[in-house]
Amino acid sequence: MGNVIAVVNHKGGSGKTTTALNLAAGLTRYSDITSSCLIIDMDPHGCASSALLGKPDGEAPARSIFDVLRRAITPQDGITSTVFDENIDIIPSSPSLDSISRTQITDRLLKVTQGLASSYGWIIIDTPPNLGILTQNALVAADYALIPSPCTGLSVSTLHQLRAVIEKIQERQNIWLQVLGVLVNMKDGRTDLEKHVAKQMRGEFKHAVFKTMITNNIKIEEAPSHFKSIYSYDSGCLGASLFRDWIKGELMRRHKLLEKKKGDKLEAINQAALEAQKS
Repeated sequence: MGNVIAVVNHKGGSGKTTTALNLAAGLTRYSDITSSCLIIDMDPHGCASSALLGKPDGEAPARSIFDVLRRAITPQDGITSTVFDENIDIIPSSPSLDSISRTQITDRLLKVTQGLASSYGWIIIDTPPNLGILTQNALVAADYALIPSPCTGLSVSTLHQLRAVIEKIQERQNIWLQVLGVLVNMKDGRTDLEKHVAKQMRGEFKHAVFKTMITNNIKIEEAPSHFKSIYSYDSGCLGASLFRDWIKGELMRRHKLLEKKKGDKLEAINQAALEAQKS
């Protein structure tokens, strides 16, 4: 099973961390595959780490993904339990990740996820708001890219740039990377602009744009500051309902279809290799 999802968008304020947190919590609650999840925080700002560890001051953890990537500790030693009600662990971020972002090494995280994939049903990678080395590491390590995006006039050009990077990595470093989908969030009413932008988004990513859109909801914004997922903070609010329905419905169906596509591709590759040996 392909279970590593990189949450990516280089536009700041696109809702990556909020999506990563509620996706992880939702998968532990509603996925029929497993109830365990690991978040790897690759953003040097560490917002996901602060929420999951209950540290609003952003205090740097004793062990982080930076230590894992520079091989000072093993991936297992970098894992920390979280204060969330759900069964979520984390390898926290560190401001020192900035030093790795100045290198050209893009496969360090791949070795980490390969070593941990069998221990967790899902691995979610939160990424920084850029297309640099840290984000590229996440895409090289991932089975799927999930793209949260606000429905604004600037979103389409951002998605065009991101699609180009994803395609480059698919061609050169990770042939198994697939786009899980574009999740429109922070939606504010069905305006003509939003309809136009949504149409343009579908032009970039075809059928990969999810029909479910996460509307503006104050509860979604409040939940991380209370160190909770939206489901445990207010399970009856609109935000919780939208995330829950998206995960149980569209997301799981899309994942199943893409897993089949991956299986067919692997079978074709194996068949071609077998025929090459015979000839």
